[in-house]
Amino acid sequence: MENQTPTDQEIQNFQPKCIGPEGRNVGRSIAVSATGFVLPCCWLDRPSSPMDEKVKTLFDESLHIDNNDTIDDIISAEPWQKFMRELIEKPEDSSPICLEMCTRDGSRYVKKL
Repeated sequence: MENQTPTDQEIQNFQPKCIGPEGRNVGRSIAVSATGFVLPCCWLDRPSSPMDEKVKTLFDESLHIDNNDTIDDIISAEPWQKFMRELIEKPEDSSPICLEMCTRDGSRYVKKL
C-alpha cells in the first residue's frame, strides 16, 4: 500500500469510527479476521492487498486468538493499544486505510445527509 502524507483537511476530518468520545473502542464493532486476529474494524482485514506497517503490527502471532485467553487480553496488549493511541495522538501517522475509511468528508463510506 502506498503511504501518502495526509492533508491538513484530511487530518481535521479524521474521525476514527472505532473510537467513541470516551476514547474506547465503541461505535464500529471490533472484527476477527478469518485467520484469527482481532482488529479494530473489518476494514483493516484486507488479505488481497499489501498490508501497511501500522496494520501489520496487529497481525503479530502473540495477538492471535489461539495464543490468548480472552479478547480483552488482545485489545489490552501494547501493539493494539499503541495502534489505537496513535489514531488519537498522531492521526497523520495512522494507517492509510483508517484515513481513507474514517475521514468525515470525502470518504465514499460516509453517509451523506
